Amino acid sequence: MSEGLMRRRRRLSSPAPLPDDDDLLREIFLRLPPRPSSLPRASLVCKRWGRLVSDPQFLRRFRAFHGLRPHPPLLGFFSGGLEGVADFTPTLDPPDRVDPSRLSLQAPRRGELYNFLGCRHGLALILNLTRLEIILWDPVARDHRRVAVPPSWFNNEDPRSTIRNAALVCDGHHTGRLPLEAFKVILLRSDDVPRDADPKVFGSLYESSTGVWNDLISTSISAPLSMLSPSVLVGNSLCWFLNGCGKRGILVFDLAKRNLAQIDTPVDAHIATDSRFQILRMESGELGFAILSGASMQLWERNASSNGGVRWMLQKTIELDKLLSLRSPIHGPWTVIHGYDEDSHVIFVSVDLEVFMIPLKSLQFKHLFRTDFMTTYHPYTGFYTTGNNSIV
Repeated sequence: MSEGLMRRRRRLSSPAPLPDDDDLLREIFLRLPPRPSSLPRASLVCKRWGRLVSDPQFLRRFRAFHGLRPHPPLLGFFSGGLEGVADFTPTLDPPDRVDPSRLSLQAPRRGELYNFLGCRHGLALILNLTRLEIILWDPVARDHRRVAVPPSWFNNEDPRSTIRNAALVCDGHHTGRLPLEAFKVILLRSDDVPRDADPKVFGSLYESSTGVWNDLISTSISAPLSMLSPSVLVGNSLCWFLNGCGKRGILVFDLAKRNLAQIDTPVDAHIATDSRFQILRMESGELGFAILSGASMQLWERNASSNGGVRWMLQKTIELDKLLSLRSPIHGPWTVIHGYDEDSHVIFVSVDLEVFMIPLKSLQFKHLFRTDFMTTYHPYTGFYTTGNNSIV
């Protein structure tokens, strides 16, 4: 073999040099997997790469680009939320595990009273009871937006003025727009179900595009609106659980028609006195409902029937003691549904104080920790790049 041919082969087998164009590098970095470890690892290669991936404009493009995907990764969940404190618990394994201190919300120095209401599309919805406003907080982007609530919602002389629940939806999450660019928030309050002859729930919708709260809408309800159960987005509707006074149902707000309505929960389900409930968004995109009784969890789905109506169908029964390979019997009062993520179809359950994260499709569960504090978990999904734990 000639010396010239050997040199040519060595040149062909040599690795290609790294691109020297910042714009090309940005396009490459833009397509890194949207995992919490992707950009930090790239930043360690050299100072130049670190400068490019930490640039605020690039981070904005990164989040918008991956916002076009079905949904961002589930980073963990917030718990607590009273008196200005909301602790973040990560659920990913290293190297993607997010430091809890980076996303946990600490009480502001001014001592304002917060109520954590839920998460969706990378934002957390918080009620500031001191300033009479809601806060849309982006934990990852270090950004937030405040919206004043109509004073009538805080009239202590009217028992219906108490905010019972709320929800947010970001209009542009499927088009790559950032969460705070376009959103809607609905606040809910209700009559006293046991005392009123025809109790109703009332709602008002705020739209960032107009900057105003719309007129009140209402519908009759047969059970109290739960303050601890966050909404679930199913199709174009927000759904909340109604429970109490021996009755239960699902409150639905149609974002397109802008009306409220109550629908029934499964009437054929076996429900024990200590049963726990959770609204679901099934893999088909239809409304679902989980009923946890002791070691058994039933998953129901609401589908159109052959006669043109709708009916609930039992889709799956999960025996938790067998799934989790528990050695001791499960005691009903100690099985609790803490939260649910509608995008990843993952439910958080504690069994005898042991907390598990269970994907309802694969059932490949993960044991998280042991707890003696029963509270609501608010799953948080997002494209983690950096963090901040305060609201200024």
